[in-house]
Formats: sequence, structure tokens, C-alpha cells
Amino acid sequence: MILEEDYPLVEKVALFLVNKTLAKPQLTYKEAIELYGQSRVKDWISAKLLKPVSQNGRGAKVYYSHKTIIKLSEQSRTNLKKLASNS
Repeated sequence: MILEEDYPLVEKVALFLVNKTLAKPQLTYKEAIELYGQSRVKDWISAKLLKPVSQNGRGAKVYYSHKTIIKLSEQSRTNLKKLASNS
């Protein structure tokens, strides 16, 4: 049970996890869909808006630029707001 006096600790942990995630320059496909949603990530990839990048040229794992994903996510929110205001 989380008590009221624990809230600052819970908030600190949550903030740490958010900062840790945002600090990653590249995300795997799995991380991207967990954070931003599978349908969005697949749509960005199929529209060629999100392209795989190499992580030091090694391994078979596919990585994507977190900066690009954040930018696409912000654009998606902006477009949704425009659609909502037109309705």
C-alpha cells in the first residue's frame, strides 16, 4: 500500500524512469511499440517516415532514432488536435 508520505518517492522513481527512457538515443522495435503503440510505429515504418539506424554497425537488432520517434509522435498529436477542432 502506498501511503501519502511515499508520494515524493514514487514521483521521483517515475521521473527517473521517464528521463532514463528519453535519454536513450535509439530504441529497439520492441521498445518503440511499448512506448508509442504498435499501430503508430508500424504506420510510421510503412510510410517510410521511420527508418532503421545502425547502432555502431553491429548486431542484427534493428534500432530506430528516438529523436525521430518523438518528433513523429508530437506531429501525430498536433494532427489529432486539428482533426478534433474541425469536427
